[in-house]
Amino acid sequence: MGVFALVAALGACSSPQGVNPTMVVPGPRDDAGGDPAQACSEVAEGPMGKAGGMLVWNTADTLYVRLSGVSPWQLTESHAYAGTAAPGSWWSFPAQAVHDPYVDTFTYAFSLADLGVGAGDTLQVAGHAFFMTPSYSFAEAQGQVEFVVQRCGNVPPQPGKDIVVYNDINPFDNKGMANPNNQLMVKNLVVYTTSGPRDTGTKVLFDRGRQSVCGGTGECNDANLATMRSVIQAQGFSIEELNSTQGSITAIAPEVKVIFLWNPRETFTNAEVNVLKGFAAEGGRVVFIGEWQGYYDAITLENDFLGKMGAVMTNTGQAVDCGYNTLPSASLRPHQITQGMTDVTIACSSVLVPGPNDYPLYYDSTNTKVLSAVATIDVTPLPLGLVQPTQLQVSPQSIYPLLNPGSSTGH
Repeated sequence: MGVFALVAALGACSSPQGVNPTMVVPGPRDDAGGDPAQACSEVAEGPMGKAGGMLVWNTADTLYVRLSGVSPWQLTESHAYAGTAAPGSWWSFPAQAVHDPYVDTFTYAFSLADLGVGAGDTLQVAGHAFFMTPSYSFAEAQGQVEFVVQRCGNVPPQPGKDIVVYNDINPFDNKGMANPNNQLMVKNLVVYTTSGPRDTGTKVLFDRGRQSVCGGTGECNDANLATMRSVIQAQGFSIEELNSTQGSITAIAPEVKVIFLWNPRETFTNAEVNVLKGFAAEGGRVVFIGEWQGYYDAITLENDFLGKMGAVMTNTGQAVDCGYNTLPSASLRPHQITQGMTDVTIACSSVLVPGPNDYPLYYDSTNTKVLSAVATIDVTPLPLGLVQPTQLQVSPQSIYPLLNPGSSTGH
């Protein structure tokens, strides 16, 4: 039996009962190649019955879908789909090929730009194939995986759906905000373009509940954040107080675009984390503001929260560049948040160690220690009973005898 007759027969046999799809036998197609070893990060695997399997990975601009037969099965015809919506029937998959002679593997490539997705976005990926063995046994199988597009190397993540970490409140107080570059940074934090309904949000939430350190000392009260508030409001946003307590975050209003968490000291429950993940999935941005070790005694809480949100970065404590300092342009790294900035004013920060998919925003005055970074949020919900392992335990230190633990500037 020839290949085209075989495919037509298999197509007729495998169509759902009562459905008569318009079958168009695909022509030959070049294998897209690609190497899973060049993947940005994870390579996803999925079975296709007992006859085959599929691999899915991405590079900086391309998604690859590789279908394969399990020996002695080989591919005679294959079809692939990738998109944000669920796949339809296999005969509607946009990428198709007939294989004559039969092949062990075949790879399809999809442009991420054509799919309208970037790092952190979730795709539904499906593959379907007809298989045959040298002894003329036939099989048909389909597989599907949910794939999160991985960020490559040090390419900055797309704005929105992200968590931004500062371990210093002082870039946002009135003295720090006297620097026009700090004002620009705040504008960039709230004015960004993203996919999802939060893109058109008109509200910013400040959360100074959860026994906030700076909320308690008054260092992040409305008066000390007056300039920051004016910058945000000048962009057309209103500011509301969340004032959360443990377990109280059950929903986030649809008009909210950005949430600032100021020095929280009460652990976020998994249910609350899932609410924040849902907010991020819609394009929202979370800004976590910690502080230097000595002033802020909840660094372990911070690391636990970052881990639950999908960021690998950890706050290692320490106290760097205390007193007000303006870091030069060499300390900045390119990102939507730092766009247009030439320096930044800070005052005593703890140090971050970024993970492989976390992106630094600026370093200290020696340009060797990361003080602020951003990561794409993993929007996969946590099981409500999950206890996340603590990423890092930071023991109290007394290595800064000249610093004042009652002041965010250290002085």
